[in-house]
This record gives sequence, structure tokens and C-alpha cells, in this order.
Amino acid sequence: MASNKKGTVKYKTEALISSKEFDSYQQDFARALLPEEEYTMEEAKEILNRFFNDKKEEK
Repeated sequence: MASNKKGTVKYKTEALISSKEFDSYQQDFARALLPEEEYTMEEAKEILNRFFNDKKEEK
């Protein structure tokens, strides 16, 4: 876990994916969509929601 100059906390991608907050996402897809080493909680959710919501709308 690291923080940048704005005080926003970044977490290791694997820690985010395996956290309870992200248990509703398919882990394999989440790993593919989050290739960077660290993300803020908000960044990761935005990326995953954008992908998964787009897929729901295609149906």
C-alpha cells in the first residue's frame, strides 16, 4: 500500500482483487483489466465497472 502526494492510497492489484470489496468481479477478468502493479480503490472500480457494465448493455 502506497500513497501519492494527494494522500490517495494505492493498493497492490492482487490485494484489491482478492479483497471483499471486489469479490463480485471475476478474478481472472479483473487481473486482465488491471495490469498495473497498484491502483486506488476508485481507479480499480471505475475500470472494472466500465468493462462489466458495457458487457451487460450488449446483451
